[in-house]
Amino acid sequence: MKATELLGEIRENLKDYPIEYLRNKVTDDRYKDVTVKKLAKYNSDTWDEIFSLDIDEDYDIKEGVVSNLKNDIDFYFNTYAGGDIETREFTKYISLYLVLIAKKPLHPFGDNPSKDDVFLENGEYKCRGRIVYIKDENSLCRYCVCKNAGYSFGFF
Repeated sequence: MKATELLGEIRENLKDYPIEYLRNKVTDDRYKDVTVKKLAKYNSDTWDEIFSLDIDEDYDIKEGVVSNLKNDIDFYFNTYAGGDIETREFTKYISLYLVLIAKKPLHPFGDNPSKDDVFLENGEYKCRGRIVYIKDENSLCRYCVCKNAGYSFGFF
């Protein structure tokens, strides 16, 4: 599969998502959790990026990886999130974009290794939780571009 084909599939599956709901979470005082707000901002910015991106140099993406990632997201939602189909599909296509096209972490990231759970340091994305969560069944960490933050950053 070509990257442009995958981007087309991602756009098709995300075009009707009520993105304003997600954007509003960022500024809505009813949402007190900073993590929820950061994720809403990251995902809505990613949605914008998806619909503004032009791929200049097309490249191949292994269809097996696309299929495996989709299946692992389905597994996660079936195991932990019940029947929330809209969120599952949004997460599936945002994740495909982040992992296979943008090559960015699945979670929001910062630039402060002492404060942020996922951060950019010396041109590499690192995650504190990856060392633990990659062991979970069908872990999405297997697809993420992040490297383990290492023992010097502590444990989750």
